[in-house]
Amino acid sequence: MTSTVTLAQRARNAAPGRQRYQICLLHPFDPRGQKVGGLETYIRDFITFHPTDTDLLFIGVDSIGDLALGEIHKLTFRGRTFDFLPILHYTDQQAREAARTIRSSLTGQFFVALLRHFGTISKHIRERRCSIDLRRVEFSWLPVILRLPFIQMLHGEGAPKLQMDSLLRKYAFVHNAGERFAVAASAKFLCVNPFITERLQKTYPRQKEKIDTLWTWVNTDIFKPQPLPVDMSPFRIVFAGRLDEFKDPPLMFETINRLKQLMPGGVEFNYIGTSDPHRFEEFAKIEDITIRHGFKDAAGMAATIASVHAGILTSEFEGMPRFVLETLAVGRPVVAMHLPQLESAVRDGESGFLVQRSDSRMDMVERLAHRFIDARNAIATGEMDPSRIASNIRTFTPGTQLARVYRYHQEIQNMRGMVSPPIH
Repeated sequence: MTSTVTLAQRARNAAPGRQRYQICLLHPFDPRGQKVGGLETYIRDFITFHPTDTDLLFIGVDSIGDLALGEIHKLTFRGRTFDFLPILHYTDQQAREAARTIRSSLTGQFFVALLRHFGTISKHIRERRCSIDLRRVEFSWLPVILRLPFIQMLHGEGAPKLQMDSLLRKYAFVHNAGERFAVAASAKFLCVNPFITERLQKTYPRQKEKIDTLWTWVNTDIFKPQPLPVDMSPFRIVFAGRLDEFKDPPLMFETINRLKQLMPGGVEFNYIGTSDPHRFEEFAKIEDITIRHGFKDAAGMAATIASVHAGILTSEFEGMPRFVLETLAVGRPVVAMHLPQLESAVRDGESGFLVQRSDSRMDMVERLAHRFIDARNAIATGEMDPSRIASNIRTFTPGTQLARVYRYHQEIQNMRGMVSPPIH
């Protein structure tokens, strides 16, 4: 397995005097804050593992309120230094509350802030001759105006029939227009699973060659196999993330409630996240066996996952769920509703179980519950072992995935003559 330690060591051991690469990250986020999710982990890991011959400029949000806007601040995160240019004050509490209008949303306010600070942003990006790394297609207009190459990533996509805790369900046309524009203008367009990639390649056949898959990864320096808890009573199950409606929290809660009735020794549900589960009436039946952990950083997440026996996922759709990879990396099986992309990591009887969808909700609850009983039995007999479970994510590491993004930026800058002179 290619470890993240190897990637970090390779970066630290880079020879002095090499030419330097300049990358600009742009996203409405503060890596110092408490916001968690796939996008946020991407940026934190991008900073953590960036090569030493590469300088980072991150244009983002000050969630704490201690930094002057429109000014460069040199920050250190996980021992790595980068330049931070905040253009908006927006707290984590504000980010957790669902906005009612685009103008009041974080995305909308960040868009306005980009216009307000456009002169400063343009000056710094052009002086450094950056290539730009984008997480949201809504911001792809900026590098086009600046005439600078950018790599775009699409982390997920919604299903129209499902509700989301986002204004995207109401203003889907904004995202769709941004997607078309970004596909046409980007130097590389990356998707989090091959099913999105295939959809885009069919939709935009002329741009097929630039559209590719970049799988999600897990930081195996932090998330690594841990011994299973000796005590199997109660059987402890974990979920981490926002309780968006497309994740189907009611199905999750109904499954845990069914396990209360079926599982010898009882069950305990652990929730890592800041969403309020009380807005789903099904939660009332399992509140007495639920531990709400609130926000956890990566180390805290790993420790909490290590204290449980298995993970659960009931989403109707996802990109590639990082929570699933992190749970497997710690050596805990995952029982999940079937998603095609999960087949590459969740193998029935080895690292968990995938349950096929059904028109009957009661049938799905019953089959999920019995798969957890199967997982419990497999753990008890040693058939599911932490090291064997973790081996299923050996290709989902920064050394195999994130390193490709750095290489793409280097190739783009080399081809366009954007590389800075070496620092001696």
